[in-house]
Amino acid sequence: MKAIGVVVHHDKARAASAAEELIAKCAEHGVVATGVTDRADGIEALVGVGGDGTVLQAAALALEAGLPVAGVNVGRVGYLAEFEIDEIDRLAAAIAEDRLGIVERMTIVAEHGGASRYGVNDVVVEKVVSQRIIEIGVEIGGHRLARYRTDGIIAATPVGSTAYSLSAGGPIVEPDLEAIVLTPVAPHSLLSRSLVLSPDTEVRLTVEGSRPAQVNVDGHKAWTVEPEGVVTIRTSDLPIRFLTLGQHPFPTAVRHQFGLDHA
Repeated sequence: MKAIGVVVHHDKARAASAAEELIAKCAEHGVVATGVTDRADGIEALVGVGGDGTVLQAAALALEAGLPVAGVNVGRVGYLAEFEIDEIDRLAAAIAEDRLGIVERMTIVAEHGGASRYGVNDVVVEKVVSQRIIEIGVEIGGHRLARYRTDGIIAATPVGSTAYSLSAGGPIVEPDLEAIVLTPVAPHSLLSRSLVLSPDTEVRLTVEGSRPAQVNVDGHKAWTVEPEGVVTIRTSDLPIRFLTLGQHPFPTAVRHQFGLDHA
């Protein structure tokens, strides 16, 4: 590769410094690295430098532009970023020498009112007012499952299973798999466990009762849905492509991120 784009959280000094180092190291290896925000023109790949939020921002741009993406982790926990801050020179050299492989991961798409949003991690339908729960009717593959009185419902990809879904009690899913993980958030229901669904399944979430809900895709607000409104979630036909050196197999990544290296 001869040209890449760098997405960075400029409000975090460590991330900005790491991005500057990446740009400098790329230049040493004959690769032009340019900071980007909302466009990905004239480049061959994107690299997000920061925490998972920054990598997700880079992934959204990459998905829209049909480009691969990599992540450099400068936060405390980085599930999406394969490379640590002390591996920047290795990453720059691998980019220049075209030694990076590509792995594809499924994404999901949410639809509401004729509009759609793509998610790498998750789609969350949740309450608008913090003190008041909402009621969500869940339909799976055209069949009614249940009405949840809950703080929200998370529909996560395997990649996103280690994000909000995990903190809500969901399972860790190997990212090579394709599935939709449906996890209720603090449900007032006998059915409180996650459901792991086939990637061919269409999920319909209907806002029932009298309170509206908010839809967030990868942590960003997409819509406010009024009562009787419907959000449809399914596997998208656009996989996200991650650049990799294959240096962190799934068990190793889990051990590292959960501090189990000495267990």
